[in-house]
Amino acid sequence: MTDRILPYIAAVICMVSAAAGCEQANVYSDVDFRVTLDPSNTYRVGDPVVFNIDGNPDNLLFYSGEDGHEYRYKDRYQTSVDNVDSVLLFLQIQHRSGIVNDGNTELKIYCNADFEGLKGVESEDRPLVESMIEEADASADASIKGWTRIPYDKPDREQDVYDTVLVKFTDNSIIAENFCLAFYWDTPEFADAPDKSNLIMDTFYVNGDLTVYYPGGVEMTYSLNSMMGTVFMLDNRFKSWTGNRLGTPYYYNGGNGTIRLDAQQDIVFAGGNYMDNVTTPDVADDGIPFWCRGWIFSAPRPFLNIEPDQPEVVKNLQNRMSSFEYTYGEPGAFKVTFVGANENYQGSSSKVQEFTLNIVPPVVQVPDKE
Repeated sequence: MTDRILPYIAAVICMVSAAAGCEQANVYSDVDFRVTLDPSNTYRVGDPVVFNIDGNPDNLLFYSGEDGHEYRYKDRYQTSVDNVDSVLLFLQIQHRSGIVNDGNTELKIYCNADFEGLKGVESEDRPLVESMIEEADASADASIKGWTRIPYDKPDREQDVYDTVLVKFTDNSIIAENFCLAFYWDTPEFADAPDKSNLIMDTFYVNGDLTVYYPGGVEMTYSLNSMMGTVFMLDNRFKSWTGNRLGTPYYYNGGNGTIRLDAQQDIVFAGGNYMDNVTTPDVADDGIPFWCRGWIFSAPRPFLNIEPDQPEVVKNLQNRMSSFEYTYGEPGAFKVTFVGANENYQGSSSKVQEFTLNIVPPVVQVPDKE
């Protein structure tokens, strides 16, 4: 009996080992493929270029060599200002409420190429922002040294109407290091405001974005809300106001009387009634007991991020392909790259194959003379 069992067990072990060895061989193998150009290719704009695929890549990617699809830029996340085509600031501003016909411009907009930002320490930041105001008040055009004023002049309110401010910067280097956008909410101080509770501080809704354009239609857009950094309110009474939960000039998102970044709009300069709110006659002194004057600065930074170039997926484990077609829409010399890869828990390997294609203009048919 024992003599019969042992050979049987040995046979089973051999069968299992053989099966395991066979399965192991099918689980992973180094990538091996070859792409060739089909002899029928014309290499003209509008005609498909056929690539023949031979081999076993589990995954195969294709970089056409066109702008936005170059293999050399597959890991690029930042670029230099030399590669920037243009920079555009787009704003939509609604002067929602305020004193009618007061003749003032209550929102001033500036930008700076190398502002270092506020420190977050009042003793250091207050002299800086106050000196900026003094300089702007002393100049005929509200200019501030080192800052460029962005034109916006809407002295009177016009509820539910947005005005567009569009700026194409003449020098792209403005975004190269510490670009900063600043809004000064310059609500005027009326000496008799506490006695005239119907006076309303100016409210502004602001939406917008900054877009950096690169060659080949590549662009990076930053919303105004995502850019904003630090608020500084100027009236010292703001710090002791009961609505200021932090008791600092840097407080925001506190409703009326504050600068808000938590509304539907990108930025809201939320004014309100002075001192006594006429909409609640039974409640005394429930208005805003300070002047709504303050700054909001975007976080100074370069805006030279760029998405890495993207490939087209030719094949993966779910499909098998023996050829691939691609059509170019413009003539030129293009460096085509195929990247094949095999990868699983047992190992990984990849292979890169490149071609240079010269795509020529299409044939122009000249009509016969009659």
